Amino acid sequence: MHIDEANLSNLIKLWHKYGSQPVEAAKLPLLVANTGWPQRCWIDSRALPDGDSSQLQSDVNDNLWVENIPKSAIFPLWPTLRSNNNLPSSKYEPQVIEQSLLDKHWHCAFEQTAMYLTLSSDAKHSPRTHPGFKVRPVNTCEDIKMWADIGSEAFGYQIDLSVIQRLVDDEEIQLLIGWDNGQAIACGLLYKTGDIIGVHQVGVKLAFQGKGFAKCFMLDIIVACSKWQGKHVVLQASQVGKPLYEKLGFKSQFLIQNFQRV
Repeated sequence: MHIDEANLSNLIKLWHKYGSQPVEAAKLPLLVANTGWPQRCWIDSRALPDGDSSQLQSDVNDNLWVENIPKSAIFPLWPTLRSNNNLPSSKYEPQVIEQSLLDKHWHCAFEQTAMYLTLSSDAKHSPRTHPGFKVRPVNTCEDIKMWADIGSEAFGYQIDLSVIQRLVDDEEIQLLIGWDNGQAIACGLLYKTGDIIGVHQVGVKLAFQGKGFAKCFMLDIIVACSKWQGKHVVLQASQVGKPLYEKLGFKSQFLIQNFQRV
């Protein structure tokens, strides 16, 4: 699988782990949505059996399918990754989907850049700008709540604690908390699919932002990914976070536009 496809596959599989269901009575086949946080709704071409596209009957040009997207949903749109996409190009090209959304008064609320880093087998901790900073896995019920509280503050939205609780015992997932001199200040989630490790939900508490803790945390995360025998680290960077990831050696892949109702 190409690294671009691997990045997208890791992300979509995580959304499924968060909790997802086919959108009932959808005018557009393969429309899937999270049942709660993180409120994503997307077209899941992986649901096609054996690459069969004959089941697809609706035409996106009528725009009626947009009405089936849950009201609070965020609809991510990415470029066609042709070797991993079984959808008929005449109907499911991103520009056609985008026009349908725009016609129904949706707008691009924010953008993310898919990025990847090839791991070195001997990745080591770099000299620390914050000697008292440590990273530990989530182990207790108190840790889980702390993780969700840090993320909710860092991102400005409420993370569903019950969703995170379901992931604690998942062998493909690591939940991490960054501590500075005994104070929990950062959170992150690692999700391993094959030899790809996705880095998700990396956030730092507001009082500690802009002080180099995000870089310190990411350096430890990269070492953790190497120890977990990953070959590549993938993530989806915000416009604010992208410069940091570039400094750490991550390379840009493709843009993800996230649409919401006006």
